[in-house]
Amino acid sequence: MFDDADGNIRSSYLELCAHLNMDRDAVEEAWQNYDTNRRNYTLEGDQLHWLCCALHVACRKSVPSVGRPESSVEGNCVSLTNLLRQGNLSLTQFLSKAKKWAEMSKLPPEFRGQIDRLGRNFAVSMVIFKKFQPIFLSMFQDPSDEESPKPVPRSRKQRTVPCTPAKVFDFGWSFFVCVKGGLRDVADDLVSSYHLLLACCDLLFANALLSLRKDLLNPTFSGLPKDFIEKDYEPPVEAPCIIDILCEEHDGIPLEAKLIKEYSWKQHLTQLFEDRVLKGDPVTFTGLLDPNNFDANYKAVIKAYKEYVLRAGDFDERVFLEDEENSGLGTSGGGGNGLGDFTEKMQAQRNRTQKLGPIQHLVPLTPLTGRKYLTGKESASITPVSTATQSVSRLQSLLCGRQAAPSEALIAIFKSVAKNPQAQIEERIAEMGRQFCRHHTQSQNNDDAASGSTSKSNQQRAGSIDFAKRRVQFAERLYYKLLENILIGEKKKKPSLDLSVLLEHQVFHETLFACCLEIVIYSYNSQRTFPWILDVLGIEPYYFYKVIELIVLAEDQLSRDMVKHLNFIEEQILESMAWKSDSPVWDAIADSGLPVPSCEDVSLPGQISTDSPNGTVEPTSMYTASSSPLPNPMIRRLAMGTVNDRPALKPIQGENGERYIPISYMPSPGSVIIQAHHAVGTPVQTPAVQTGSVAVKTGQPPAKTTSSTPAANSERRPRRTGSLGLFFRKFYHLAWVRMQELCKDLHIEENDLRRKIWTFFEYTIINHTDLMCDRHVDQILMCSVYVICRVTKNEKSFTDIMGCYRKQPQCASHIYRSVLLSSSRKQLKKGDASSVDKENQGKGSAVEDRGDLIRFYNTVYVLRVQSFAHRFSGDSVSKDNLTLSPLPMARSQAIAQQQGNPNGGSSLPSSPCRRVSEHHSVYIRSLERPVAPVTPGTAGTQFPQSPQNAQPLSYSFSRSPAKDLRAINLMIRLDAARGNPLGDTAVSNIPGSLTRVRRIGKRLLADDPSNPNGSEGNGEADVSEGSDGSKPSPPKQAHMSEPPIVARKIQDMMGDRMGQAQE
Repeated sequence: MFDDADGNIRSSYLELCAHLNMDRDAVEEAWQNYDTNRRNYTLEGDQLHWLCCALHVACRKSVPSVGRPESSVEGNCVSLTNLLRQGNLSLTQFLSKAKKWAEMSKLPPEFRGQIDRLGRNFAVSMVIFKKFQPIFLSMFQDPSDEESPKPVPRSRKQRTVPCTPAKVFDFGWSFFVCVKGGLRDVADDLVSSYHLLLACCDLLFANALLSLRKDLLNPTFSGLPKDFIEKDYEPPVEAPCIIDILCEEHDGIPLEAKLIKEYSWKQHLTQLFEDRVLKGDPVTFTGLLDPNNFDANYKAVIKAYKEYVLRAGDFDERVFLEDEENSGLGTSGGGGNGLGDFTEKMQAQRNRTQKLGPIQHLVPLTPLTGRKYLTGKESASITPVSTATQSVSRLQSLLCGRQAAPSEALIAIFKSVAKNPQAQIEERIAEMGRQFCRHHTQSQNNDDAASGSTSKSNQQRAGSIDFAKRRVQFAERLYYKLLENILIGEKKKKPSLDLSVLLEHQVFHETLFACCLEIVIYSYNSQRTFPWILDVLGIEPYYFYKVIELIVLAEDQLSRDMVKHLNFIEEQILESMAWKSDSPVWDAIADSGLPVPSCEDVSLPGQISTDSPNGTVEPTSMYTASSSPLPNPMIRRLAMGTVNDRPALKPIQGENGERYIPISYMPSPGSVIIQAHHAVGTPVQTPAVQTGSVAVKTGQPPAKTTSSTPAANSERRPRRTGSLGLFFRKFYHLAWVRMQELCKDLHIEENDLRRKIWTFFEYTIINHTDLMCDRHVDQILMCSVYVICRVTKNEKSFTDIMGCYRKQPQCASHIYRSVLLSSSRKQLKKGDASSVDKENQGKGSAVEDRGDLIRFYNTVYVLRVQSFAHRFSGDSVSKDNLTLSPLPMARSQAIAQQQGNPNGGSSLPSSPCRRVSEHHSVYIRSLERPVAPVTPGTAGTQFPQSPQNAQPLSYSFSRSPAKDLRAINLMIRLDAARGNPLGDTAVSNIPGSLTRVRRIGKRLLADDPSNPNGSEGNGEADVSEGSDGSKPSPPKQAHMSEPPIVARKIQDMMGDRMGQAQE
């Protein structure tokens, strides 16, 4: 069937390989892989595109470099850009097809990681090039205004033509990507790469300024000297640094940019001069644009970069300089390398940047579980560079004044416990920091070895270690701050709590510091994405997720994108990473001695819907061993015989015809001892549980039970608590949110059908937990949706289900294309989630059989659940009286129901007061609802009164007078001057500081941090934001020469407020 087409494809393929000068082994290997995949799968589209993917895979094998036995070459010296251009395949199409090819060919995860890194590199380069254009136009003349060069008559001695703005633009970008390729540790993240670009622009400006190239520079640039346009202007001996100006105008961080320039950029420039790649002054790095040096420098930089691309097998980032039809990013044409019109090229690049999809690598979607709390940004304001630099700036401001060591307050906490853990904690953190630096530089050295730059990496190894140490130091500062916040918060909740247990918990400190490192890495938009940090530190994901919520609650100054990233990490762990065969979750389930909990067992009061559509209370869960609607989980386990492997209990029929389980109870303080009787009359002792029913009927739900009343539900804790209970609570919430989204896209609106799907999914998790081993929760969810829709005659094909699933933000094609069917690593007994065979672990790689989701459903899933699935058909439901599990409730619905509004919506509480600084008692809150005047009778409901019964200072935007805001500003400045840790001398050197304010003996505006959720006591300021979002005009500066008068004015203002409140 491939005969006629095969000949044409084969000839085109051989012609492609001839143009690429491919070796025979790679040609045959790629064709064999292509022939195997096209027989097993339907390869849609141009077959030559799939062959390009096969050639790329065949070229990924390392080849020893001639003359350099210590290095290797990736890609058989075949440029990826040339491969795509000859195959008429765009880079974006290649990234998409290469991922599918990896799944069809069952390539190792390392190759998928290479494709992901390639896509991320492309996204970073595209974003940085978009930033390079306006930066260049702000410093240099617009190349579009450049006149066409006039033909120069030939002569024996032709004068060298000076470089033009267009040539400088091309040279600047080529020079940047060449240096970035040699500084892999800097190019690893977006923030450092962008600051490297600013350093490159600073160098270009310095060379043009010192060469007095007025024809190149933009006269309106703010970084030029004031007398630059004068005729008698003389260039300075040393060019001014314009890093600060570029950072201010183009979203940079001056400190980060100067560090990159001083410790990375200059070091690499020195190396280029030593290697004679560049010509000019090797001390001042000038003379690069001189007519005698520019052409040689331009050609040498391009040659060095081409060699790097061939060695590393990366794509050529200079394609952004080409016309769109020749760039290889869109539809590539053939040949041509002209400059074209500069303005049209810039506009084409902007349009292309808006269309291309790989930018999503830098702006990830919001996870489903966080969409109600993390609203999306406006599309116009999303720029990956500004987002990344803002994350770093916010992190720096968060840690302002913090050292990479415990603070005095934290040291006092350490000393308050019986055994001071400070030395042990510092040693553990130092060891983890060394381990991080070791792996950070090791992966860098591997990349350099692959690119053939071994000698250069040896010279820059010290710089790479310093780069990693700066990241560790950043993380240490964050770690000690978070540890202090967490300990103080726990002490406030329980003043009698012994903190020694938490301080001596090794896993807690390891996961906390690992999360701090992840926060720092992500803030810089690094290529080392999660779970890289867990792999290098050897931390189990099951332990890591627990610290995420602690960090978010302990530090409310984290950026929105950081909270979204941590939310995404938690989802990754809950959905699949915690379900690996070697995960501690299996030991935790086995050690609990109890069955896997249901959603109701682990849910908090009010998170489970207990009302049926007709208003009657329904049974709250379903189990397979008995069709009886037993509301109490302990009685239900008695009927199932799941407690300590006791035999199942059989209901009996009473005189009135109703079936029930005979039990007896003995009241005790706070509980009731339940004794269930077998048919032979032998009682079975069970743990103490609280219940209000004596005979539990199995034919219909009890008319009324004490345990199902709302008052009892609100007072009870979850039936299953502890670490395992928390894990399953979050797991069920994640599954419920995704199931809701899937049902909505599939137009499954019936509540009864959703309950059946949720019941079936819950049954799978409880009774066949081993199906989750080395698999993904979305795989089980899609199978549950399909089987219920099929048995209930609501036909939904797997194609429809997977099509709707692809709309979810966490979707990845390998989830439904590569599902585990069987593995030699694990041998689980049927129905026993804890029996994981660990004998084969650590004895080489496991042999896995994988297939698509449909194959998994037919060969594995349906065989395990088909007997229970038949009970959802019409006849079985009426015969067995099947009880459905209750649906979980969204958090907003639970809050609304607790407030007496079951429909939710308007009764949601307003956002709480948020402290804007840890150094001052200043809080902000929204004025979305009208706030009643504070009176002595209602003060406790808004801002509790201080012992002095004084009203807090407050200011409402667009409502309050400017004097109220001035009073708050005075309070902050007074308190800052009084509590400055640097002493009076340091304060006196600060412009505008209030040195004389420190002489005030009486503390008029005292802080009282005992109530972090509200403004309490003198000096507590509640700054409220108006609903219209407008800002007040800046108030005039208050006169500060007489501190006693200022203090008296503030006292008078507060006295007036107290009098108004009492009236």
